Amino acid sequence: LIWGCSLMYLFMMEFCLIGPAIPVGVDVQVESLDSISEVDMDFTMTLYLRHYWKDERLSFTSSTNKSMTFDGRLVKKIWVPDVFFVHSKRSFIHDTTTDNIMLRVFPDGHVLYSLRVTVTAACNMDFSRFPLDSQTCSLELESYAYTDEDLMLYWKSGDESLSIDDRISLSQFLIQKFHTTSRLAFYSSTGWYNRLYINFTLRRHIFFFLLQTYFPATLMVMLSWVSFWIDRRAVPARVSLGITTVLTMSTIITGVNASMPRVSYIKAVDIYLWVSFVFVFLSVLEYAAVNYLSTVQDRRERKMRERNMDWFLYSTFLLYFENSKNFTQHASFTHSLLSMPKCFLSNTHTVALESNLGFSIVPIYIYIYIYSQMRQRLN
Repeated sequence: LIWGCSLMYLFMMEFCLIGPAIPVGVDVQVESLDSISEVDMDFTMTLYLRHYWKDERLSFTSSTNKSMTFDGRLVKKIWVPDVFFVHSKRSFIHDTTTDNIMLRVFPDGHVLYSLRVTVTAACNMDFSRFPLDSQTCSLELESYAYTDEDLMLYWKSGDESLSIDDRISLSQFLIQKFHTTSRLAFYSSTGWYNRLYINFTLRRHIFFFLLQTYFPATLMVMLSWVSFWIDRRAVPARVSLGITTVLTMSTIITGVNASMPRVSYIKAVDIYLWVSFVFVFLSVLEYAAVNYLSTVQDRRERKMRERNMDWFLYSTFLLYFENSKNFTQHASFTHSLLSMPKCFLSNTHTVALESNLGFSIVPIYIYIYIYSQMRQRLN
């Protein structure tokens, strides 16, 4: 009898929506919030979706006033609301061990249509305050074919139409709030449609990023400051320390960006990491500047010491001859003797010449020897 009525109902389906809009109540029980993907900007949710409406053609007489329950095979033979998920990327009805669909018909014609669905839907996220951000996502339900003149979707019990399993938890987020809203959606080609929203707010846990990002970056900056206490002449130690900290900061920045979408705006974590990177990089530049300036300063000091040594030897040489008696006479006498032939010189002149030469030339050799030794030490 039931199947006969169902067959007759199949031929009457085309007249189902003639007349006023059919009210269809909806309630949802969220079973799990499986994952939140920042890279793809979506979330995956498993839920029980239930529809309530009244179809008097399915009413029947029952002495016990009990409802009748059917599986998914009868759904294809009667009219059911064509609700779909707006902005969904993937969705499916569970089919283990059989299709998770239930149809319950009451004697007065009220119908309960329930199914278990997993849906992956888009969520527009704002990462400008990441990882101190909070994200608000929504799952939207709407009739695909019937406008608000044919089908009126509404939450069956307001905010109480949405129930959540208390055991739902996420590793990176704290679920703050679930609530429902509804509004009309307009399409220029087809008209106005009732749209239901399941809104939920997620606040990100910061402790994971403190351990994986902020603490390592802070330690790298502090490690780069250790090079300030290393002797500037220890070039291998300071250069290797600087390069190591720079490469480590680059690895941290790359790891954070690998788990994030390629957004065109600056995130809060980017500011912290790039400021840390600049500090580390400046510590390397500081050593390069100090090494260059110290080299220039050493060259200047070496030239100054050489110049002072030349002036010291020159002054000492002049002082020696100024303290000698009759410096001018010695010089002229020596010059005259050197210009005369040897045969005209007497023994007295020869002795005077030897004494003047010994007096003036021998100290010069001594000063030249001392000067050459000191120049070698300076170099």
